[in-house]
Amino acid sequence: MRNISKHSCSVKTSLSPSNTWRAAHLKVKNEPILGFKEGSPERAELLKALESLKGKTEEIPCVVGDEHVWTKDIRYQLSPFNHSHKVAKFCYADKELINKAIVASVAARKEWDLKPVEDRAQILFKAADVISGPRRAEILAKTMIGQGKTVVQAEIDAAAELIDFFRFNAKHAIELQNQQPMDAEGSTNTTLYRGLEGFVAAVAPFNFTAIGGNLAGTPALMVSVDVCQVLDRVK
Repeated sequence: MRNISKHSCSVKTSLSPSNTWRAAHLKVKNEPILGFKEGSPERAELLKALESLKGKTEEIPCVVGDEHVWTKDIRYQLSPFNHSHKVAKFCYADKELINKAIVASVAARKEWDLKPVEDRAQILFKAADVISGPRRAEILAKTMIGQGKTVVQAEIDAAAELIDFFRFNAKHAIELQNQQPMDAEGSTNTTLYRGLEGFVAAVAPFNFTAIGGNLAGTPALMVSVDVCQVLDRVK
C-alpha cells in the first residue's frame, strides 16, 4: 500500500524516441497527491467533472478484439450512496462470448510478442501521463460516484496509485530485459523474456480502480494477453 507521506516529490519520466535507449535514461518518481483545497485548480476541475456526471448512465458493452458486443443479460451499476443513479449500463458475457474473447486474445499474442519492451512500456507511460493530466478529474469523479469514495480516497487510488503502477511497472520491465547473464570466453549468453502460454484472466475488484488497471495492464506489458472482468454490485 502507498504511504502518503512519501508523495511530495514531482514526476520525471524521461523517454527517448529511439528503441536503443536503456533503463538508465528513465527517471520515475511517485505521483504527487493533490490537496484539492478551496480555490485550487484541481478542486475546480473535479467539481466540474462531478457535475457533468450527475444523472448520467455510461453504456459499457463487452469488447472482443475490435468488436463491441451487447448480450441480452443487461445489468446496471448503481451509485452506492444514491441508488436512483444508474452509473453504468453493461451486460454479462455468456459462455460463447467468453470463449470468443479467449480466442481473440490468444490470436493477438503473436503480433504483440514481436513488439519491443520499450514500445509496450511507452503505452503505459502515455496512459499514466493522460491520467495524471487531462483525464485526472474525470477518473476521480467516476471513482467517487461509482464506488462511494471521498476525494482523498479516490486521489490515492484512481490517480496516484494507478499512475505509479503504470510508470514503475514500465520502468521495471525495461530494466528486467536489460539484465542479461555474463558471457563466458567463446560463448554469448542471452535471456529472452516471453509471455505466458494461453491468456491471463484478470478479475478486478469492483471497488479499487488502481488494482483493476494493474491487473489488466501489467500482464499485457509483459507480453501476455488478457481476458478482463470487473466484479460488480448490480441491481
